[in-house]
Amino acid sequence: MNGSVKDSNPLFIVALDHRVDFCSELLNTSGDPSAAEREQAADLKRVVFEGITTAVENGLAKSNVGVWADRDLGESVLLRARSMSMTTVASPGSGAHTLGKLNIDYTGVQLTFNPDSPKETRNELLGRLKIVSDRARDESMPLLVELGAIPTPTQIEMYGSVSEARSMSLLTAVQQLQDSGVEPAAWVFEPVFDETYTAAIAAQVHLDDRYSNRMMLVVSGNLVPGHVGPGLSADEQQVVKLAARTHGVDGLLIGPGAYYRHLVRLNEGLLERTEAIGAIASHLNESNELFEQSHAASKAL
Repeated sequence: MNGSVKDSNPLFIVALDHRVDFCSELLNTSGDPSAAEREQAADLKRVVFEGITTAVENGLAKSNVGVWADRDLGESVLLRARSMSMTTVASPGSGAHTLGKLNIDYTGVQLTFNPDSPKETRNELLGRLKIVSDRARDESMPLLVELGAIPTPTQIEMYGSVSEARSMSLLTAVQQLQDSGVEPAAWVFEPVFDETYTAAIAAQVHLDDRYSNRMMLVVSGNLVPGHVGPGLSADEQQVVKLAARTHGVDGLLIGPGAYYRHLVRLNEGLLERTEAIGAIASHLNESNELFEQSHAASKAL
């Protein structure tokens, strides 16, 4: 990769958006939630944010942490994060103008894209994403794209494995988005557990003087309510180390695996609020410390 890519401070964004429905999945509501249930769900998001602020008190640099939240139940979290000068991300939804009123740092989009899908399907999706990209730039809320790829059986057969096929699909997808004029300021990927492919994707993200782009890997993306032990799992540690030692990767998108099981136990009366907050903070601090240690070790090689 070109040596001009900046070695920027890491960014750890905690995902509190719609990837988990706090009402139906945590509170087991059916149908439209009541006002009381919505407030309870919003308060659970505030528990996670209190875990973030506790992690900051315990050493996580405030400038290195962010929140991706919805503008509905998560609006109060976005406002509090903004007031503390943390990075904020929100999806555009149906009223992108609202993001401007909240003074959001990034317009966040989750996208599953297969570069070998029918041309008409790809062009339609790329055209809609180009509109979002242009609007985000015009409103000074740069685009953050979380890009996923689900390879087809044909692609798996062509490349020999699901992992190889997904890696090549992601790499080609980034190329196609860039060629279509979609220019995210930040990219997020589910990890491919291969250092060569991760480095290749990072190189593509920063290609042609795109040195200021950020790239993050998703960690703790899975819901694991049955896992109640302390510390990061082996898979989580592997992702953090991979991100930290890959040139051009400068952060993590920390998913609901960091907090979901603690909120489940809190809601069931098995944890006190302060215990849930402490457990979430511990997860974030451990991720930060492991990232810093692994990054420092890679630079020393």
